[in-house]
Amino acid sequence: MSHLMPTMFEAYAKILHRIEASYENIDKPLSHDEMAILNIPPCAELKSLVESRRNDPKSPRVSWRELAETLNVPFTSEINLEWYAKKLEQGCWPRFLCGPDEGRLSRDECAQLVSVLETFTKNGECFLRFAEMPFITTGKPLLFHGVLHELGAFLKEKAYQITPEYWWPPNNDWCVCSDYDLKFTVVGGSRELIANLLKNDVLECLEVQSHTRIDYLAPMP
Repeated sequence: MSHLMPTMFEAYAKILHRIEASYENIDKPLSHDEMAILNIPPCAELKSLVESRRNDPKSPRVSWRELAETLNVPFTSEINLEWYAKKLEQGCWPRFLCGPDEGRLSRDECAQLVSVLETFTKNGECFLRFAEMPFITTGKPLLFHGVLHELGAFLKEKAYQITPEYWWPPNNDWCVCSDYDLKFTVVGGSRELIANLLKNDVLECLEVQSHTRIDYLAPMP
């Protein structure tokens, strides 16, 4: 994790980007013969989980923890999509799930993160730096200075389709990293800030350490 984030902070959290249930292949299923001809697996466990979201008030969101419990995957700080892939037959995920997005928090996740950060930021002032790769041929500026509560409107108005790669306040009390290749966002800050993220009802977070391995090759315990 220290490859992404300075090791100067008291604590760190990994915000797992949103996953949602997809009902298209449940509402418009192929016949048994069609599935056999196309060699499509039944994906019974995943299908059952997605169907259960119909009656949940938080539908269609599916948490990483729920998936871990369903597929018998350890819900630990190193968790990544490869762990789920090892438990699923090929093609199951895109049939029944959407996301998580790479390099982008959902609108409500971004709003919740901003709300928490504002409590720990003088005047809400911060810097935003977007990754170079997604904008390499666009000529768009990458570095901005503003206030946190304007971020949502800014992303919508300026058509930046990803979350800033790095955000930080002038006093460097915290730092956020949403790398354009990652399906999670890392936050470093005080223990109190991280505790607030971990107990947030919208953000699905895990505490990590500066030495935690968080790449997609992290081995499953």
